[in-house]
Amino acid sequence: MQEFKNTLKFIVLILILISANTSFAQTEVDEKLALQFYQNSEYAKAAELYERVYKKKATPFYYNYLLDCYFELEDYKKAKKFVASVKRRNPNNVKYMVEEAYIIQRSGNVAKAEKDYNKLIKKLNSNRKQVTNLSEAFAARNLDEFAIKTLLKNSKYYDNPPLNIELAQLYYKTGNYSEMINQYLDLILIDVKYTSLVKNKLQLIITDPNMNEVSESVRIELLKRTQKRSSDIIFSELLYWYSIQKKDFDIALIQSKALDKRLDEQGERVYELSNILMSNKEWVLAVDAYNYIIALGPESIYYMNSEIMILDAKFGMIINDKDYVQQDIIDLEKDYQIQLRAFGKNSTTVKSMMNQAYIQAYYLNNLESAKEILSEIGYIPNITKKQKAEAKLQLADITLFSGEKWTASLLYKQVEKENKNEPIGYLAKYKAAKFYYYVGEMEWAKSQLDVLRGATSKLIANNSMELYLLIQENISPDSSYDALSMYAEADLLHYQKKYKLANLKLDTLLNIFPHHVITDDVYFKKAKIAMDEQKYEVADSLFEITISYAPFGPLADNALIERAHLYDNIMGKTDKAEELYQRILLDYPGSLFTIEARKRYREIKGE
Repeated sequence: MQEFKNTLKFIVLILILISANTSFAQTEVDEKLALQFYQNSEYAKAAELYERVYKKKATPFYYNYLLDCYFELEDYKKAKKFVASVKRRNPNNVKYMVEEAYIIQRSGNVAKAEKDYNKLIKKLNSNRKQVTNLSEAFAARNLDEFAIKTLLKNSKYYDNPPLNIELAQLYYKTGNYSEMINQYLDLILIDVKYTSLVKNKLQLIITDPNMNEVSESVRIELLKRTQKRSSDIIFSELLYWYSIQKKDFDIALIQSKALDKRLDEQGERVYELSNILMSNKEWVLAVDAYNYIIALGPESIYYMNSEIMILDAKFGMIINDKDYVQQDIIDLEKDYQIQLRAFGKNSTTVKSMMNQAYIQAYYLNNLESAKEILSEIGYIPNITKKQKAEAKLQLADITLFSGEKWTASLLYKQVEKENKNEPIGYLAKYKAAKFYYYVGEMEWAKSQLDVLRGATSKLIANNSMELYLLIQENISPDSSYDALSMYAEADLLHYQKKYKLANLKLDTLLNIFPHHVITDDVYFKKAKIAMDEQKYEVADSLFEITISYAPFGPLADNALIERAHLYDNIMGKTDKAEELYQRILLDYPGSLFTIEARKRYREIKGE
């Protein structure tokens, strides 16, 4: 008998499981079918299925779909009955009170609905959660006017936390950016602990190129508050922060100096900004910043570093901007000599020693002295492994520059071997691969570059890819590398600053291999040589030839951005630069330079 009862229980359990699974499967079918009917605008069929689904799964997701079906069918009677039933199960949820009034609005009685909305706002108690819930319920139905009214009516009761963030977000949604900005800034006045939160919110606007007008409104409001509340430092701080976010570094420097004096920071803020200026290659402003700190005198804790870094900034101006005269080079090299005598040759001044060696090798043709300085770095006590590797890598570069190719190759391999799986090691491997390209060993160079295309450093990976493609795409029709080998020889001569010989090699290449696939590279290389010789008119014409020869080639947009930089930064013809930036945007929308071109184009246009 007991065995029979157990069997019967088992059978019943199985039947329950089968029934449950069948019911679950049916619900799943109903969900999919209901969505399909809804998407096909067959709302009556969708509503019928969603009614069935909601009985088994009373979730907000299916609530919204079912109610939307009633709205589309204009069946407000069913909608009212449905919401009332949900409200009975959730008597304290203000959302469904708003929903009942919203159904009245949808049915056409707007005045009655608004009266009900106002009643809901009026009878609110001083419960912050209830206030925000009601505001969110209004906002969910795009009743933003009432959502804002709810918060404003109750904002005076809440200061932990205040309702400014919620209000600001609603003002943003409605496009009332002026009030949004005020809410954010007022929040800081309530308590400075909200400064980071406000910065995070404003940063999303400031850095969005599509929000330039709103961003400008932020600046104007900060300026007003700075002037109106001159005794309150917080808005001056925010204005300074804003300038850095917008990369208005000249304004940021003025503000940093003013704040430094006002708060007696003894150069700390200006020094921090100088590092930002250096990383953004704002060399002239960086020199200004370091001069400010140096003027504070040796008692400043930033004095020594500023004395060192100011020469690095001047070095950056010469090396990167190429707008210099020979006397600038001579003066800078003398400054390095004076600095190293004053501070000694140690781990702190290694970078200065390397920069001095660079100038002596590449600009003053004092190769032996440069090599001696770099060799000396290896024996300085307490320098890092990375510093030692960087000095040896620069020594290899200068050795290659001086014509000792195979010695350079050996040094590259040493650095690579001593720094495996480190960025400096990958850089050495890339330079070793480029050496083989220079000497015509194209297949070996390709095999090494192929490995480096997956390097962790984006710069090394990109450079490796670029050189790999140069080799791959310039194989001659007879599968030889004859034309490319001549180009590589010219490339090495260019690196060695033997400009006349490099041009001669390139001209010979054009004569022997007319219309070869490498031709646009040849013209581009000749343009770069002209830039290094400061023959800017010649460079401009050669960049234009590069574009005309292969308007859809891989170097066309490179040549265009180089021309734009030339007119913008050196020749001072911003109107012509503007045309070229626009040309990149219109003719090469997929170019890597479009972001830069769009930004600078808008700056020139004053947008």
